[in-house]
This record gives sequence, structure tokens and C-alpha cells, in this order.
Amino acid sequence: MRNVKAKNILIFFPNGRGNYGSAVAAELEKKGANVYMYDERPDSSVITKVSIRLAKDSLRHLFLHYVKKILKDNNTVSFDIILIVRGEAFTPLVMRYLRKTCPAAHFILYLWDSVKNTNTTSIFPYFDKVLSFDTYDVEKFKLIHRPLFFIDDYREISRSVEREIDVLFIGKIHSDRYHFIKMVETELKMNDFKTYFYFYIQSRLLFYMMRLQEPTFRNAKLDEFKFTILPSKDVSKIMKLSRASLDAQHPNQTGLTMRTVEVLGARRKLITTNQDIKNYDFFRSENIQVVDRKNPIIDFDFIRTPYSDVPDLIYERYSLQGWLGEIMEA
Repeated sequence: MRNVKAKNILIFFPNGRGNYGSAVAAELEKKGANVYMYDERPDSSVITKVSIRLAKDSLRHLFLHYVKKILKDNNTVSFDIILIVRGEAFTPLVMRYLRKTCPAAHFILYLWDSVKNTNTTSIFPYFDKVLSFDTYDVEKFKLIHRPLFFIDDYREISRSVEREIDVLFIGKIHSDRYHFIKMVETELKMNDFKTYFYFYIQSRLLFYMMRLQEPTFRNAKLDEFKFTILPSKDVSKIMKLSRASLDAQHPNQTGLTMRTVEVLGARRKLITTNQDIKNYDFFRSENIQVVDRKNPIIDFDFIRTPYSDVPDLIYERYSLQGWLGEIMEA
């Protein structure tokens, strides 16, 4: 990792100084950096999120105004590094402005969502370094591969030996994820496993839209879903009590989800649909069971047997410190 002591670092991060953003800022500040962190979107409303995804170009002037205000508020600061994580709302117009206004800065883009979902290729030329968690995007667009990371909360979980929940799922519902989880739930309950599932969806409107658009979602019931994200401290408490977590990546991505890496950090087992996980250095069949998302068959002995530790060198690579070390390499 480059020396960031006394460096001024401007970061655009999903949800700004949310849980993960705060952890990133704190780690850099611990190393002596001056961190200025903002949300990578002008606000977190459902309307804004949908508008950015479906008609980003029509919002380019609104977003430019957002970025201009940030630089105006910090007009006495000369930025050394500008790190943008995901960057879904950014356009060439905004990037040209940033490059012109901060000519001495080193620009880094980290994609923690797939290009198919975020449509970010037009801004790639404006960066000195572009990294992605998604192996398909890395190969197609000639990017640098860097998986996601876990924060130190999950190290603490890894020390817990309590096991009251056999299989856990906490996450956002998209694509066919609900259908997959319900199939697994049926199989687990028939065999007397204890489960905890928290289905998050952004709004009731999105729930009804999914019922119209996704055939496997037609039988979903509104009262099965939560419309607020479970706070990270609650996720930690629940994961402490679990043996294994369940995950299904978006069909448009091959990269490992954040939950996958968090489970590694917590030293818990994982049942996943992501076949690509077999290509990672931390893969152990004792810890990770890969299943077919259309016809999941669970090995019940896998859930019952103990977790097998991975070497410290591999474990640390997926930590926040390991991630920053590679992101901030000169």
C-alpha cells in the first residue's frame, strides 16, 4: 500500500459513511490520511436509484451539480487521490469536470457491482486504475481483479462458538433469489434444520413490480418481506449464532457477493449458487457447498461438520486492510 500519510483522499462510496464507508475512512485515517467521504449517489431514494439505473444520462447535470457542490465545500483542499466505488451515477461529463478541477489527483475506480447492472464503461478512460470484483468484467474489459472485503466486525464473529441457527439468509431480494431460497427453505425444514431468513426489498412498489415481472415471484407474500435494511450490528449478532449462510449472486454477475466474503471473515460455512467460487484461493469443499440455483440439493452432513480454517495469508487478503492495500497500490 502506498504511503497515504497527510494525503487528501476524496471518496465517493455507496451510502457514504455508512457501515462499510466508515470502516474504510477509519482505516485510512489510522494511516494518517485526510479523508473526505460522500455518497456516490446524490441521495438514496428509490426514485433516484431507479432513475440512475434506467436513465442516467438524463440526470447528468443534476449529478454534476452535486459533485460541484462537494468540491466547492472543499475548495481549499488539493486532492491527492480520488477513489470512486461503484460509480453508477458518474458520467463522462462529471469525470471531465473532476479531472479538470483536480488535475494532480490519482483517480481510482473500484466496481463492486457488475458492468451489466451499472453501465459504467463510458467512464473507464478517465481513471488511472480500474478494478472490479467480477471476473467476467475483468476479462472482457481488461480490468484489475480485486475481490470484495470484510470489515473487522467479522473477525469478532469468527471467535464465537455459539451455534443456534443452522442456516441463515439476510439480504436483498432480486431476480430469482427469492425462489431459490424458498426451495432451500422447504428442504431444510423437512429435515428439521433451524433457519433464519431476512428478505429485504427496497419498497412495496418494487415488490409489486417484481410480482408482475418475475414469474418465480408470483406467489410471494408481502408480509414475508422487510422494507428496511437490517442494521449491521444486528447482522453480526445473528451471524454469531449461525453455522452456515445461504447466498445466491445476481445472474448477471460472476463476482463474489459481499455476503460471501463476510462469511469467510466470520469463519462460517457457505451454501452458494456461484460456481466461480471454486476458482478462489480460499475455496474448501469442507466450508463451501456449491448448488444449482434451479435445483438445489443440500448435503446435510456439510452443515453439521466443523469449519476448516484457511491459512492466515489467504484470510487476510480478503480483509479491509488487504483490500485497501491493493486498491491504494502505487
